[in-house]
Amino acid sequence: MTHPAASPARTSAVRRSIYDDMPLSQVLFRYLWPFWLFKNASVGDRFARAAAYTHNRQMRIYLPGYLLKWLCNCIIAFGLTALLGSHSMRSPGLLSVMAAGAGVLFTCGLTVLFVIGYIYVYLSRNGH
Repeated sequence: MTHPAASPARTSAVRRSIYDDMPLSQVLFRYLWPFWLFKNASVGDRFARAAAYTHNRQMRIYLPGYLLKWLCNCIIAFGLTALLGSHSMRSPGLLSVMAAGAGVLFTCGLTVLFVIGYIYVYLSRNGH
């Protein structure tokens, strides 16, 4: 029994993502760091700066997702700081260092959260 050759309409083409060939570190970088989406709007002539600014205004729609990711990161870091800090009071040592590290992560995450929020508000309010 012979089967007819599959027509191109019947075969389902699997679409490859650009992330399939990227190393995990670069995927994580793009997942957490929103600034790779934007162009420098302070270099070039007036038209190049205007084009970069227009591009940045179009990319601002992705910033609320990054705000949510960094808010979750800050909540987790704050929770770890509180949990490890309460346990380190009973027995200081390694837990104290881990609580301090989680506190530093929380502080850095909060700073990134404020910068992303400012950029989103700025690009939303300041049009051409």
